[in-house]
Amino acid sequence: MEDDFYCLVMFPYPSGDGLHVGHAYNYAVIDSFCRWRKHKGQNVFQPFGFDSFGLPAENYAKKHGLEPREVTYKNIDKFRGQMEHMNTNFEERLITSDESYQKWTKWLFTKLKEAGLAYKKIAPVNYCHSCETVLANEQVKEEKCERCGSEVEMKELNQWFFKITDYKDRLIKNLDWIDYPEHTKKQQRHWLEKLNDWCVSRQRKWGCPIPVEGEEDTLDTFVDSSFYFLRYLTDSEGEFLPKEDYKQVDLYVGGNEHACMHLIYARFINMFLYDQGYVTEEEPFKKLIHQGMITKDGAKMSKSTGNVVNPDDYDSDELRMYLMFLGHYFDGGDWDDSKIKGIRRALGKWRRWIDGAVDGAVDGAVDTEKLENDIDGFVESFKFNKVISTMSEFYNKNKDKKINKETADKFEQMIACFAPGFKK
Repeated sequence: MEDDFYCLVMFPYPSGDGLHVGHAYNYAVIDSFCRWRKHKGQNVFQPFGFDSFGLPAENYAKKHGLEPREVTYKNIDKFRGQMEHMNTNFEERLITSDESYQKWTKWLFTKLKEAGLAYKKIAPVNYCHSCETVLANEQVKEEKCERCGSEVEMKELNQWFFKITDYKDRLIKNLDWIDYPEHTKKQQRHWLEKLNDWCVSRQRKWGCPIPVEGEEDTLDTFVDSSFYFLRYLTDSEGEFLPKEDYKQVDLYVGGNEHACMHLIYARFINMFLYDQGYVTEEEPFKKLIHQGMITKDGAKMSKSTGNVVNPDDYDSDELRMYLMFLGHYFDGGDWDDSKIKGIRRALGKWRRWIDGAVDGAVDGAVDTEKLENDIDGFVESFKFNKVISTMSEFYNKNKDKKINKETADKFEQMIACFAPGFKK
């Protein structure tokens, strides 16, 4: 194993709804992946942040007579509390609406402009009168705004664009070798047959100002998220690390709904910074995976159907292990409250067995080395369901044996990677 591993989860937008069980499936489970790697002796970098600019906060604030900043930072505090409840080891390092981050979003725009890749022109764009802003083509579904459902009008407006089309051939060519899921590569290839330059102007206030004198528009929030993985790699002064200290993301984890826009924009910006000599790899992510979806009674969770599961309502260890047990990490599974009790019983049995350990030699060998090797293989293939079942099988096979404290400690340390509150 390499000495250092950069594990990245897609950072959340701090909505008023808070973190849901889908976030827990990403953050808590991948936290256990990182804990296991640390258990094996690897140094793991686990940064976290908030994608905090955007239209939902501005619309909510406008509706309730509040300031977007007030709404956003209140939501961030709520998210922090939920992350703490999940008992994760992520290290918060940025908020995209902070001045310290906006500085670099503006820097990026300026670099693109200097290179002739940011330009302004009058062009037909999608305009939502309800949201009072331009929308990307992908934010329009059946001629309606994805955000509010209002009819969208095509208008001729003077807008800023990034010349992503200059990178089209490279973006397509690299799909032949990058380690992404095949269905994501297929979606990107299809999205790149019809690529237009990226319209980055937005007629809203809650966004990063475009750093051009007299300009009143703000930047598309996809600009903020197109390079955040690099901003995690900064020194104490917030400057980019020297090129030789640059670290490519080893594993990037997030929903497949971001297969095109975010992931293509991030690839484009990273390629540009590679050409400018700021990074040493053309592609930002060494490996990309998508976690599966957690459903309820076979249906996608949504507030409108009243079937949303709130992770705050559950013990963090039981929740984490139950989510792992649902199925392969790429497949997800269907939530069933009654089955979480099985996890609770298993943790209780394991605790009592470990607490009954004695000093010195005991009769009967207990093979923790095989258990560790089996778990290692399942973790590396993201078969977390097999991790839980293998630990259960190990316990059932050996539960009638008396174990010594050394064996108990080894088993306890393994369990604690997947139920952090288990270790005393």
